Order: sequence, then C-alpha cells, then structure tokens
Amino acid sequence: MKDVVDIRPTGQGTVVILIACMVAYFLSFIDGQPSKVVQIMAIVLLAGIGISFLLDWRLGIRNLLRVDVFAFLSLYFLSYFEFLFPQGHFDVLVNPDDVLPAIHVTLIGFASLAIGRHIKVGSGEYLAFLSKIELKHWLIITIYFAAFFFSHLHMWMAVDFNPMVWIDELMGPRFSRDWGRGKYGNLSSLLNELMLLSYIMPPIAGLIYARWKEYGKITAFAVTIPLLLLLFGGFTGGTRNVLAIQLAGLLAGFFVVQERIRIWAIALVGGVTAFCFFFLAEAMVDFRNMGFKTYVEEGLYLPANKEFADSYVVDSEGNSSRGYFVDYNLWRITQLVGSIPELYPYIGWNLPYVALTKPIPRAFWPGKPIDLAVSLEEVVGAEGYTIACTWIGEAYLAGGPIWILCVGLLVGIFCRFWNQLANYITTPYPLIVFASGFFAVLLLMRSLMFFTTALLPSIALIAVGYIIYKHQFNGVGNG
Repeated sequence: MKDVVDIRPTGQGTVVILIACMVAYFLSFIDGQPSKVVQIMAIVLLAGIGISFLLDWRLGIRNLLRVDVFAFLSLYFLSYFEFLFPQGHFDVLVNPDDVLPAIHVTLIGFASLAIGRHIKVGSGEYLAFLSKIELKHWLIITIYFAAFFFSHLHMWMAVDFNPMVWIDELMGPRFSRDWGRGKYGNLSSLLNELMLLSYIMPPIAGLIYARWKEYGKITAFAVTIPLLLLLFGGFTGGTRNVLAIQLAGLLAGFFVVQERIRIWAIALVGGVTAFCFFFLAEAMVDFRNMGFKTYVEEGLYLPANKEFADSYVVDSEGNSSRGYFVDYNLWRITQLVGSIPELYPYIGWNLPYVALTKPIPRAFWPGKPIDLAVSLEEVVGAEGYTIACTWIGEAYLAGGPIWILCVGLLVGIFCRFWNQLANYITTPYPLIVFASGFFAVLLLMRSLMFFTTALLPSIALIAVGYIIYKHQFNGVGNG
C-alpha cells in the first residue's frame, strides 16, 4: 500500500491566489468594455490558480488530488472560464455599472475559499477506522451494481422496465421525461433521492480499472457497461456539472489508489478528459432543452447549422460573437448586486434553513419549505425556468459580501477536513468515501442549496463503514 502523506495546500500557493485576487481587484478599475475587463480578470485568476497548483505540486503529485483543487477548478469554470474567449454578447446583457461590484464579490469568494482551507476545525482522525475496513472484491462489485440499480430504479419504473423506451427518454428533453412527471406521487421524490447513489459508481469503477489485475478482465468489462450508461445519461441530461462530477469521481478513484502516480499518466488521461469535456459541455448547452435525439436528427451539430445559430448572437456593435458559453453566472451575479438590497432585501438565515431541510423527503414532511423567501429567479426576472449563479451569488442573496466571506471560509474549512480522509486511503473503502465527497463539493460550487443533499451518500457510507468496522473487529478498537 502507498505511504501516508500529508494532503494539504501550501501557504505559498494560497498567497499566490490572494495576490492574484488583489491584482485582479486593482485591474478591474481600468476602462473598457465589460467583457474585456472580465477577460483580464479571467487571465489573472487562471495564472494565480495555476501557479498555486504548481507550488502545491512540490509536495508530490498526489497532493493535487484534493477536493479544494477540484473546487477551485469548478468555481473558476463556472465563473470565468468562458471569458477566456470572446464574449461580446455579455456587453449587451449586463448593466456596466453592476459589473465592477460583481467582479469584486467573486474575488471575495475565491480569496475566502483559499484562506478557509487552511483553517483546521476538529480532526479527521476519527475517520481513521475506515482504513481498517477490509472488503472482499465481490462485495465492492456488489455495492457498485446495487448503486446502479437503485439509482436508476425510479427511471425504469416510469418506463415499465423497457430498456428501449428508457434510452429513448434519455435522449429526449430533460424536463419532459417520464420519471420527471411525478408518476408515483410522493414515492417519486423518495426514489429520486436514490439517484445520489450513482455518484459512488465512478470512483468504484476507477478503483477497479486501477487494479484490474486483481479484479480480472471480465469484471472490468462488466463494470464498463453500467458506467457508460451512467455517463451517457449524464451527457444527454445536458447538466454539465453532473457529467463533470462523474468524470472527476472516475479520475479520483483511478489515481488515488495508485502505488505510484506517474505525471505523464495524469497529464495524458486528465488532458484527454478535459479536452473531451470542453467540447461535450458546449454541445450540452445546445441540446439540453430540445433533447439529444432532436439535436442529432436535425443535424444541429453540423458547422453550417451552428454558424446559423451563432448569427443570432451579436455584440454591442452588431457583430456575431458567441464565443464559448458556460452559464454566464457572472451576468446573473451582476443582476443580483444591482437589485439587492436596493429592490429586494437580503434573506439571511432563510437560505441555510431551506438548504438544511432540503434532504428531508417530502413524503416524510409534506409541509417542508420549498423555496427561498426571495428566489434567484424572482430577482433576475427569470420566468418558467430555474437558474443557478454559484454559491457566491446565493451567499450574496443571503447577506451580501460578508456572507460570501463567511461561507467561503466554511467551504474551505470543509475542504480541509475532507482532505484529511485522503491520508487514510490504504484500502478501497475510504477511497469510495473520499471520492463521494468530490460530488458534494463540486455541486456546492454551483449551488449551496443542494450541498446537504449531495453529502448524504458520504454520510451513509461513513455510517455503513462504522457498522462494518464494529462487526469485523467485534467492537474492539479506538476508531
């Protein structure tokens, strides 16, 4: 087994990120089109994050397999990545007066996250018992296929267990699928929660691929089929953070258990994965409302059709300028800072209250709160659809910059706590638990509201692991 190492960010790396945030702050006051100013922010932050990761690399390549590393990559992708490309249409959408404060609150978010990951609250040592759990190969495989079955059960029930209808529905519009229509009443919402089990599948698959000689070629092949179906469902669903979480879990499961991590292997596999995701993510934006089937049948993926669609997206001078689109979360944040608290009040503790009650199935609590006191959609004027604007935007909705600072510190603290678990990955079980946290943290970057729900698989795995530990050691030990 691999030697235990200290998985942590370096102080020098964090200083670089803070310096990048300060440089970006001062450069944000330069004159120019909003998209050009934001592009400078994107370049400065990317340089800061990149140099920070290089400094952390000095402790070993394994030190980069941390949840806070993926958190920074995710937050940057959601906030600034698209501005590395021309975004003239952004200038048409935003109120220029709101761009500067929007940039500043995002910088607070990046800085507070960087600082918070150095704050140690409590100890992860009590999770050390997970490293003592020994699971037979057949049991790990059973967990994998059980997770696949129960996470997809609500879909299969909705299509009467017809595989062809299921695949056809997967390729249809995401909001009109049979399993999204409440066919089984409160039972549907309860079964939907089991979808969370699917996020433990990629890390287990990565583990099996990394140790395929132990598990056998037949097992590796059998594991691939459900994995491909899972990735296909994530892709056709059009929700990019879902696909990103699945791929991140797969890579984490594959590399964390390596006795010796080779740099060229990470560069090759990670580079190919990032390259594929870059193009897949853009296509997912194009078809997520119409469905993948329509997108293919009508040839909307063809260059000629894409150029025709791009002609409807123009910049402030009337030139076609679509660029690479992620979500324009920064645009949404400009709308928030322009409306709160002038037009809408801060919602304060209503946000964490709704978030904490989110995991409770409505079947158990019919009267639980559904929406925030003031929703994001209400503030930005979005009708008929939901939006997300990263945890930074939601924290601003709750209480402005001070809430962003506090939430960022808390998120960093959680990343620090969860990273400690990586020190106990000497057996497969703590790897599965550790990788499951990637799902929660990556989803948190997009929205605070679903973090508590996303954390349920990790909590369940820890609880089950404790039961197994007590059973295997007959209650003896200090875990």
